[in-house]
Amino acid sequence: MRLILIRHGETEWNVTLQYQGHANIPLNDRGRWQARAVGERLRQLQASAIYASDIARAWETAEIIGESVGLTPQPMAELREIDVGQWEGLTPEELYRRFPDHMREYERDPARTVRLEGESYAQLQERALVALQCIHETHQPDETVVAVSHGGTIRALLCHIIGLNLIYFGRIWLDNGSITELRYGKHGWRLMRLSDAAHLEGETFEGGE
Repeated sequence: MRLILIRHGETEWNVTLQYQGHANIPLNDRGRWQARAVGERLRQLQASAIYASDIARAWETAEIIGESVGLTPQPMAELREIDVGQWEGLTPEELYRRFPDHMREYERDPARTVRLEGESYAQLQERALVALQCIHETHQPDETVVAVSHGGTIRALLCHIIGLNLIYFGRIWLDNGSITELRYGKHGWRLMRLSDAAHLEGETFEGGE
């Protein structure tokens, strides 16, 4: 099985480095262009299904891709981004200014510290693995499946697959509109491609979750 993981296209909050979490922030113009570029690149893969987080930026990306490949996205809540709780809408600088004690706790244990009224990265990983198992059980070994999700969610999956301790999740980066490919075989899941953005060549990439 091939699983093509797509990070959603860019939003204005990606540009301004504001934490989005479950906020329904739409794609900006560049994000829509990125989604169209992904769709054109995936057209040749003959995917059998597209799953997507039901958060606006991922869902809009999936709908645009679906138009290119002739598939209707299926919502999967387990593919949502981490719930950042009170971090939502804030920049890293604002977080450290408003919640210094909480951020010190986060620095001590970034994987298991629960965002204020939100989730921890460990909880996100558990949820993302449910999505991975569901997709694996639903499809045949020779199928190609697309899943549109978020930077945090995809990184949480990758940490599990490559055996990377969750405390290092920040060392993996995924561009908006990039392709990450997993394949399942006799040795389980393997990482084949990471943050492939060749279809976006010439674009200037921004940061932010």
